Amino acid sequence: MNQGVIPKCRLIDKNKPDLVKKLLQFFGVASPEDWQNYYAGMEVAFRRTRENQSDVGAISTWLRLGEIKAEQLDSPKYSKPKFEKAVREIRTLTVLPPEEFEPQMQKLCWEAGVVLVLVPSIKKAHVSGVARWLNPHKALIQLSLYGKTNDRFWFNFFHEAAHILLHDKENIFLDEWNSGESLKSEQERQADKWSREFLIPPEYEGELAKLKSETDVIDFAKGISINPGIVVGRLQHDHLIDPSWMNGLKVKFGALAGILTSG
Repeated sequence: MNQGVIPKCRLIDKNKPDLVKKLLQFFGVASPEDWQNYYAGMEVAFRRTRENQSDVGAISTWLRLGEIKAEQLDSPKYSKPKFEKAVREIRTLTVLPPEEFEPQMQKLCWEAGVVLVLVPSIKKAHVSGVARWLNPHKALIQLSLYGKTNDRFWFNFFHEAAHILLHDKENIFLDEWNSGESLKSEQERQADKWSREFLIPPEYEGELAKLKSETDVIDFAKGISINPGIVVGRLQHDHLIDPSWMNGLKVKFGALAGILTSG
């Protein structure tokens, strides 16, 4: 109801049959048992690191909203070489404003057989993104804007891209922001490492500790062709600067969300 996918009404006995019917239509299943088998069964495919704050209803709703968007888009068959080329090109887009990078980003993914959709985060889902295969020839990357700054957005995107490139097609890689390192699977650590090194290659890591001012960060970011907000996020994550420093170089998602979720 809060997402606007079914009409708001009182949860009283006489309304429940119609509510169940509308919910089954939304989830694209024939019966509550089918929902249990498919959506509730997804719990075994991902680890919820915030058990006390997440629930499968919220997560399955968020996933379904992405599925519906993806189902509306026919894409070519997935091509790993094309997607590898696409992510290299997308990295160069981080310096652009969202109204410029968003259509290019979606087009590059689509041409490689990967549908990119944005679905704003839902209460009690706490999801930053998911990578999954809708069928053997069509992959989906779904992002939530959870975190609301561009450093997190770009890290999350490349993290999900890593799952598509590196890992098998059977798993659903559902990722939560700030999940504990000790709770992460080996595949999640691999995706983190890939995203981290893809954005700032290892040969430049030694220079990070030398960045003490916004001018330093801007010059460094320009030299490796990424947005300076990404560099600030990395410096904060690695405890090289205080979390309160240089946040003015990050792009807030107040404006970004409106652009990315439209169209």
